[in-house]
Amino acid sequence: MDPTRPPSRDKALRPWLPGLGLVLAVVAIQGGASQTPRPLAADAPSSEFSEERAQRVMRHLAEDIGRRIPGTPAHREAATYLLGVLRELPRIEVEIQDVEGVYLDDDTLIAYSTQNVVARLPGRRPDAVLLSAHYDSAPEGSGAADDALGIAAMVEVARALANGPELENSVIFNFNGAEEYGLLGAAGFMKHRWASQVRAFVNLEATGLGGRAILFQAGPDASWLLDAYARAVPDPFGDVLGQDLFQNQLIPANTDGHVYRTARIPGLDLALFQDGYAVHSPLDRPERVEPGSLQHMGDSALAVTRELTSRPFPSEGASGPSIYYDVLGLWMIRYGLQGAWAWAAVAALLAAGATVLAVRRRVIRLFVAVEGLGFLVVSLVVALVLPVALAFLPYYAFNRPHGWYSSPWLAVAAFGGLSITGALLPRALWARRLTSRGVPSQERMCSAWLAGLWLWVLTLGAMQLLELGTAYLPLWWTVGGALGLIAASAFTSPRARLAALYAGWLPGLVLTVQLGRSLLELFIPVAGHLRLGVPLDPLVALLVALPVVSASVLGLAPLQESTRFGPSIAAFATVGVAFLVALIFHFPYTPERPKRLWLEHRQQEGQSKLLFSSWDFPDPLAALSGQPGQLHATARMPGFRGGYEAPTPPAALPAPGLKVLESHYDESTALRTVRLRIEPGTAYLVRLRIPKTTLAGWLLPAPLPPLDPDDTSYVLDVLSSPGGSRELSLLLKDREEVPVDVQAFFAEWPPPLEEARSRLPAWTTTNLRVSTYTTLRL
Repeated sequence: MDPTRPPSRDKALRPWLPGLGLVLAVVAIQGGASQTPRPLAADAPSSEFSEERAQRVMRHLAEDIGRRIPGTPAHREAATYLLGVLRELPRIEVEIQDVEGVYLDDDTLIAYSTQNVVARLPGRRPDAVLLSAHYDSAPEGSGAADDALGIAAMVEVARALANGPELENSVIFNFNGAEEYGLLGAAGFMKHRWASQVRAFVNLEATGLGGRAILFQAGPDASWLLDAYARAVPDPFGDVLGQDLFQNQLIPANTDGHVYRTARIPGLDLALFQDGYAVHSPLDRPERVEPGSLQHMGDSALAVTRELTSRPFPSEGASGPSIYYDVLGLWMIRYGLQGAWAWAAVAALLAAGATVLAVRRRVIRLFVAVEGLGFLVVSLVVALVLPVALAFLPYYAFNRPHGWYSSPWLAVAAFGGLSITGALLPRALWARRLTSRGVPSQERMCSAWLAGLWLWVLTLGAMQLLELGTAYLPLWWTVGGALGLIAASAFTSPRARLAALYAGWLPGLVLTVQLGRSLLELFIPVAGHLRLGVPLDPLVALLVALPVVSASVLGLAPLQESTRFGPSIAAFATVGVAFLVALIFHFPYTPERPKRLWLEHRQQEGQSKLLFSSWDFPDPLAALSGQPGQLHATARMPGFRGGYEAPTPPAALPAPGLKVLESHYDESTALRTVRLRIEPGTAYLVRLRIPKTTLAGWLLPAPLPPLDPDDTSYVLDVLSSPGGSRELSLLLKDREEVPVDVQAFFAEWPPPLEEARSRLPAWTTTNLRVSTYTTLRL
């Protein structure tokens, strides 16, 4: 048989069958491996974690008390409730910590007063593990998952530990009262007398309402924490990608763990992240929380806490940053930076050995593989550029962006199909080129594999130099690719070689599918409240294309046996274009996965009005057709899409008290000191915006925050308890009075606001705010 003769249609399709079969099998297995555990009933032993018992706490906080905004009576009621629940547990010391201070949150300084519920289970040694979660909620919802679920998990963990044997190390619990407004409860806890005893922390959070609790940050510089997690947690679930994103400031958010790490306390951050459509919205209700999610959160926290309390803590500086990831929720692999370099060296040596073996056995010729590396790079570029370029069409050609929001599988089918199409085009040219030169089909396949293997070696080296934890992906693609080529070189049968190569493809495929799925499950719901002024279709296309391109580096090598790329290219192009058309005409939102709107009732300078804006990119006007009267376009609020306003009857919203207690101008410094007393009244938050051209400083235990060049004002937030007050002094550059904008936020929703929300479509959810806005001269 002539090895250069084009194969039949059946033979041309044959290499696709094992590859597609493996992909479907891995997706199915990975989906099954991510299932939540069976919830334990209330009659479970007291030393075990019971989701049903914990649910009672979550439901009471979210349903009976409701929105727990700092500075409101509901917030104080939640603290009192938790104090009573914890006092019922044996051996637990518990108290309410009334704390005030200042905290710099990005470019806003917050002067705060709040309440933490702090508890301690003493062990044989005072050194302690800190468990932390926040019982406050964002104003728009009752916060069942964020973070009543974390609080409920901590209560049940405390119950299980208190009903067990005495621990070697102590356990401290910070049921902190103010996270949503700048990590204030954690900052306040660091002033508590027990804070000095903390040697490690476990922080419980939520950016979603389902799935397993993922370990998304660890350390810093504490591999022993990962060892404890891996040893103890029955169903480990975590990936270093989250740590890479947070440490490189690619996620515009922080957790309470940031406060503890700043205080040089290492720890673990656990969070739910699936079904993020409901977080920070009225949909964050107990009935929506997936059964078993609370069980996994509690099992993980209890297991790792017991492990950390079972032996002395290691000395400081005992280790460096670590890489960690789970495999199908069964094992947690972890190693340090030195271990990562050692594994990278082993992988590179395996690749070199596989190359030498393949050349000696005359499976490949090096010049063919080198040529293939060039075609492969072009293939990857086209595979990324094609879906991203076509992702501009939904908005810029049809004004219909974000069709994937409620149905992410449409994006996977559309952009995944287009990515494979792009990857096949240069490969088809290379296959024809090699065929015209008489290169046998088996050599074409193995040469393409070798080119992909060395591309992964180069990628691994680059990511190691950047110290990215996610370098574990090219590591396993390199190891699997090298072993696959070694095994293929030992066979002469085409079928055996094909099986060997696909076996080498499997390790990287498993981890890539796992990470790609988690990334999409996290990002797409977040896109609903990611306040960027551009459509996110191209970014979603890139997130879909990256794992597809990664899998294609080696996964498409078997296709080089064939020269009949036309049917494959046509099939994937048809699939990609068809689903792209479906995306364009698919309505983005559903009642369960709604569009997020911002609706504010603002009273400003004698006027009362409703302000409508959108969190995500699509303009909110289509959702406002049910509002009576005429809406007027207005300047959009910073970070929001669209901007519409309508007049509304005023509500009884008393402005906060702002009294000038002293004003003194110092001729020697040319500065005027103004001492103020702020009395919030019924407002839970008072925000001062002070022109940066007039403010020289303030007499607070924190300097002026850094400002972007575009910022015109310093922002000072005052978060106080009901009926409280706050004094502060400003240093102003002007002898004469200067304007200061004062905005006060209230927890009660007046009837006009509720009526406006009731007229919105069912496929929306609304973040409600009520405020007064005045300009005073100081």
